Amino acid sequence: MTPARTGRTWTASGHGVDWRLELERDRLLPGRLVAVRISVAARRRVDARGLILLLRGEEHWRYEVTTTDHEGRTRTETRTGRDELPRVPVAVSGPLTLTAGETRTFDVELPVPGLGPATLDAETAGVAWGLEAKLDVGSGRDPAIDVPVAIAQPVALLRAGVVRVGQFALFDAADAAHGDISGEIALDPAPLVCGEPFTGRLVLRSPSPTRVQEVRAELRVMVEATVAGGLQETVVPWSRQVAGPREITGEVAFDIAGTIEDRLLPTIDLPHGRASAEFHLILARAWARDPHLVRGVVLATTGEV
Repeated sequence: MTPARTGRTWTASGHGVDWRLELERDRLLPGRLVAVRISVAARRRVDARGLILLLRGEEHWRYEVTTTDHEGRTRTETRTGRDELPRVPVAVSGPLTLTAGETRTFDVELPVPGLGPATLDAETAGVAWGLEAKLDVGSGRDPAIDVPVAIAQPVALLRAGVVRVGQFALFDAADAAHGDISGEIALDPAPLVCGEPFTGRLVLRSPSPTRVQEVRAELRVMVEATVAGGLQETVVPWSRQVAGPREITGEVAFDIAGTIEDRLLPTIDLPHGRASAEFHLILARAWARDPHLVRGVVLATTGEV
């Protein structure tokens, strides 16, 4: 079982108020409640209509737009689109008055949206979440603390079929081929989890001797903006040399083990983008195109149920 993530604490000051915000965990689970403790210390008298806790998310995506001027010259520029996700507000307190030097502490359980969407940490397309606690003072700027948080993509959500995945991507093992070279890529666990270890067994079959400079394995995440002119990027959160220079004849097998980079790169579908993952077994050859044996995989960002 994956251990629970540790808690986080933030502090901030401004507009006559010192804040301390504590979360019981640093990655939120969709459809669950997360315990939040908010401490508010007034350095001057503060009259507020209420204390509000707000979970808010934003999707972003990058795309290119080509324009033509009156002289027929074209220009292509990269733009970033943004869309605010539905907010999750919680009223922590009704009207309250804090005198200078007074501290009040509030404990609240914050609901996390059942389908997130999960945080995606990429440039081409992604989702970022923030948590804000603020005193609604009615006039002037509201004293507030605003911190970044993450929503995880759990294994259970991916297994439930909520997210579109490739054929056999959720299988422990899958066949792969390139030309007359074939093999099998078996990985454990399935889905794979960012920031956590995995093991695997890689099988190669070559009917004729194939000389390679190395055999390399890579986990690749393809992120794309699914809009007109949308950009794409590939992130490699894990790679390893499996074997050095050698000749491959018949069937050979390699055992691998590693830990995926702890970066939030879940398999996910978004309104304006998506992220999918593949495992590549690469035969590097001199003066020839490198055969890639590829199978689809699925990436979660927490192994917790």
